[in-house]
Amino acid sequence: MYFELGRPEPPRRRTGVAGFFTRRIGDELNVLLTPATTGGSWQLPGGDTESDEFMHEAYVREITEKTGLSPTPPEEILVVDHVPRGVTEAEGLDVVFKGADVIPYSPHPATTAYRWATLKETDALCLGPERDRIHSAHAAWLTGRTAYLIWGEPVTKIW
Repeated sequence: MYFELGRPEPPRRRTGVAGFFTRRIGDELNVLLTPATTGGSWQLPGGDTESDEFMHEAYVREITEKTGLSPTPPEEILVVDHVPRGVTEAEGLDVVFKGADVIPYSPHPATTAYRWATLKETDALCLGPERDRIHSAHAAWLTGRTAYLIWGEPVTKIW
């Protein structure tokens, strides 16, 4: 369509989706994490959208693939993180949705691994930008205000 109108092809942009699922274990708030694809670290469950796939559809598909669980479609965005080109294969947006389902404490043996971690534990388990997304998602969950980040940093710190 763009070529028919004499316009250049639009830039390629990656869209990632993740879920911020919480559960109280004892007196501590815990966050659901899945193994990252590289580096031996952990991350919020999720992944990239496919071509012509809506974000809520990718969210359900990715959470199911990563955990073996079937979440309901998300209704609330906690974080939008703009990831510049060069960090990934293409410039992208990572959207963290508020997870609404109650999730079991431990995965079924036939599913991909996941774990619960306190917010303090995420500091050691997750790489910088993912750790920052998690803390921003927690703040947005508490305040009801969506966070806008650039590579994990609040725009107000960068600007």
